[in-house]
Amino acid sequence: MRSTQSVLIVDDSAIIQQTTKLILVNGHFQSANIFCASTASDAIKYCQQQTFDILFLDFNLGFGSTGLQLLERLHHNGLLCHSPLIFILTADDSPSVLMGFSEYQPDDYLVKPLRLSTLKQRLEYSFEQRAMNNRAFTHYQHVGMSGIEAMCAQHTSPINRHCTAITAVAKRLLNQKKPHLHADIEALLMLIHQRYQSLPAQLLLAQLWLQQQQFQSLDPLLAQLRNLYSNHLILLEYSACSALLQNKITQGYDFWLQAHNVSKNNLQRLFGLLWIESHFQNHSAMQQHLREAISYLRYSVWDKPCYHAFIIWLQLQHSDKKNLPLERLWRTISQQKTITKNERPFIYLLQAWQYLDNENHLNAYKSYIAAIEAMLHADLEKNNFEFNAIALSISKRLAMVQHQLKCYQVLQQNISQHHADPHSAIKKMWLETMQPIANHQNDQQYRYALRLVKQKYYIEAGQTILQLWPHYRFDEILARCLVELSSRGYLDSNPQHQIWIKEARWTFESQDFKPDWYLKLKAQHRSLQRPLY
Repeated sequence: MRSTQSVLIVDDSAIIQQTTKLILVNGHFQSANIFCASTASDAIKYCQQQTFDILFLDFNLGFGSTGLQLLERLHHNGLLCHSPLIFILTADDSPSVLMGFSEYQPDDYLVKPLRLSTLKQRLEYSFEQRAMNNRAFTHYQHVGMSGIEAMCAQHTSPINRHCTAITAVAKRLLNQKKPHLHADIEALLMLIHQRYQSLPAQLLLAQLWLQQQQFQSLDPLLAQLRNLYSNHLILLEYSACSALLQNKITQGYDFWLQAHNVSKNNLQRLFGLLWIESHFQNHSAMQQHLREAISYLRYSVWDKPCYHAFIIWLQLQHSDKKNLPLERLWRTISQQKTITKNERPFIYLLQAWQYLDNENHLNAYKSYIAAIEAMLHADLEKNNFEFNAIALSISKRLAMVQHQLKCYQVLQQNISQHHADPHSAIKKMWLETMQPIANHQNDQQYRYALRLVKQKYYIEAGQTILQLWPHYRFDEILARCLVELSSRGYLDSNPQHQIWIKEARWTFESQDFKPDWYLKLKAQHRSLQRPLY
């Protein structure tokens, strides 16, 4: 069997690679089936090209992603669905490192320097357990639950090995993602839970109930386990997810924070903390977590423009960095010298936010529109949550109702598509506070103003539209009315009104292809030919 198994060794040390390979060859593995990678990117390429039966992953891979970030990426990209044996190689066996890996449940840890006897012993144990797991699954396939129960009754192996084998069968069934198998999965896990109190089986049972949202069964089990294992990462994660899916946001935050204090490497959890802290304006905790997010982001699966933008957006809201040059903040996170095409839409959005902080509505509008247009030409997901969340916040501050409604609807769709994701509960809570209030289709004063224009009551129409403008800023219909009424002398010279008229002009001046009616009007009236700055 070993001669046909494929192995991938990921380590930046050529000596460790060759030593591990030699030990495996001495253990009857075929040299041609053993592959070595020095970096995480090379390992990803190998895993995309073929499936491996065994992976040896070093924690410290030098330049680029760490072994932990690699394991996260492999899980995130679905490259480990075939459940290979995973061994972690590390010279750093500190609790923080081991805890970080524990969330991905590797089969074993090997502390450097490797010893031939230790590696052989661990491999033998894992192979025997894997063979027993396969026999158990075969029993289940042939005779169903009765085959598993008969296997338990035989007691030909230690109890813990039986528990591991049955849990492996349940996990294999759960990974198939077929709801009709859930009853058998639950029966398998309850068999172990009631007889042996096996933690891996209890955690898998909790995972099943969490997926099914069976909170009445799940919450008592989680509470019982937390009394026994207070700092278990997976247990804390499930507890947080259960609370969040029941809209117990504060309780979910507390569990996540406890898990984060055990291991700070999980960026998905960290982003969840940041969303909650932003919503409740917990600035001191948010500043600390922003620094941690920046330090862990590089080379991770979350190292993307949308998450860079999210971090900087939070920095701009609540820090002394709000007036720093944006490209400097961006390069601090991305570690790149130039801004790419896919980063540019987010840069424009953040510039719009920064302009608004300085009450420069004209430039804010220009940057906002540039962001929307750049997004159309970028190689990015068009319904990206972070982009639309920032866009909604800006359009709300600019009182651009139509843009608010569009962003709000996109975000609602995004949340509904991921309703079983605990993060969606947090984002839904935030989105409820951003619901657009005004809507020109239902606004009687808006329709009344347009009727006044149509009936040629221009002075009254101008006064009504000026009252509406702060609530419908950069609305093209109202903007056209203001431009035409202003050019014909129907509006007063109030300084604030003059600023709003400039904003109305900018609605069209900022367009690459200006409307014909505007160009004709501009040619006729000298007041429209004056520069806006």
